[in-house]
Amino acid sequence: MSQPSQLNEQERADLVAFLDGELTGEAARAVEARISLDPRYRAEAQTLKRTWDLLDFLPRSEPSPSFTERTLSKVAPIQKPDTQTRERTPAPQTQSRRRRLRALLAAGWAAAVVLVASAGYHGYHGLAPREPGEQELIRDLRLIESKRYYDLTEDIDFLRQLDDPDLFGEDAGGS
Repeated sequence: MSQPSQLNEQERADLVAFLDGELTGEAARAVEARISLDPRYRAEAQTLKRTWDLLDFLPRSEPSPSFTERTLSKVAPIQKPDTQTRERTPAPQTQSRRRRLRALLAAGWAAAVVLVASAGYHGYHGLAPREPGEQELIRDLRLIESKRYYDLTEDIDFLRQLDDPDLFGEDAGGS
């Protein structure tokens, strides 16, 4: 069972790094100060130190003479192909399957590009405002010719009032 006074993971990692000689400078001084001030931290440091000292009494095992050769023979093919080892070539069926997958992938990309281009073209022509054609310009020719007069007025209601026949009374230009 763990006691509530034990160190958390970060404190233990700092203490182990200190005992291994991995901490330098300010970090090492901080751990030293904590060991001298905190009895819980000091007890944990002493326990870890005794554990490391006990490791020296364990018998050391020697690797077999072929250990290095076996290890390097397994690592060498991973690093670079050896001329003595036979390189595996994929089976013809695998190559055929890869070609088909590449062709299918290329066809999928081509179809996607065509679909996006078509959607863009039709979307633009369907949603973009159009310029008036000849029919609209001919139909509104009188309006276009009088545009300079309309630009001088402030609003359309004024023009409608001018169009009223009762505004000027009898025909002013007819006598």
